[in-house]
Amino acid sequence: MNTLIYCLNVLKIKEDSEVYRNAIELAENVPIGNNEWISAIKTIASVSEDYVFSKSQLSDFLTLAAKGIEHTTTSSDIIVFKIYRDIIENYDNFTESLKSNYPQIIVDVISTINRDTRVNPIIIEKYFQLKKQEAAMGIEKTPSPITTTRAAAIHKGKIPLSNDELIERLVHLTNRDRKALQKAVETLPSRDLKKISELCRNYTKLQHYRKLITTKEQLKNEIQKEIGRELRPYQLTRAANSIRRVQLYIENILDNKFTLDDSHSINHVKHNLEYGYQLMNLIEVPRRRQRIQ
Repeated sequence: MNTLIYCLNVLKIKEDSEVYRNAIELAENVPIGNNEWISAIKTIASVSEDYVFSKSQLSDFLTLAAKGIEHTTTSSDIIVFKIYRDIIENYDNFTESLKSNYPQIIVDVISTINRDTRVNPIIIEKYFQLKKQEAAMGIEKTPSPITTTRAAAIHKGKIPLSNDELIERLVHLTNRDRKALQKAVETLPSRDLKKISELCRNYTKLQHYRKLITTKEQLKNEIQKEIGRELRPYQLTRAANSIRRVQLYIENILDNKFTLDDSHSINHVKHNLEYGYQLMNLIEVPRRRQRIQ
């Protein structure tokens, strides 16, 4: 954890950013490997898919990743230098897809070098170029389904529920008395009211996912079809957990039971559940595709 926090600080990723929070939470829930540097950069890359690193951040990310090479050789130094040069000379011409995926490419290359430092640098460079080509082409080949789905989700999110519709759906989700729900809703902060409203707006979709919760592969396929991209295993687990606990989440919001943790100024249970809903586009992601300074 100390190494991860050090890396986040070197990359100038602020504590109140979504990448920082998700990296810390992922590290708390996933066992750390034997190589602390590679584990740290893998964690950061895993939660950075929706962010674009700057040129200097990518250079720093590579520097941190290279610390994970346990037995450096001339060959490994040559490969790392070529990646540095690629970032410095070609970053401005990268596609958005390549910029987003570059941290994961660094992870893949450095992990391969660390497994076998005797590997032929020519083979590694070909592997690196292939990964770049795949990443650069990704957004060019499949922009329409992803863009259309996200645009539709954003548009749909702007259509507000009436107060009666909100209470009606809360009745079905919580089995609470209407008058008690009305009173609780009236006292909610606007940010919590917005999240509950978004979940209720997606009530039908949420109910459909709940029916699939025991068939993991089918659930994954349905969610991926809806959002237009793949979910990683840990993300699917987070999404499924959020579906299972939707009643707990909503009732804790209504009863103001999510108290903040003093060290991080967030409630981890609340944040983890919200992250699952965000993965499924059931609630809006606060700052999608923002550049981290």
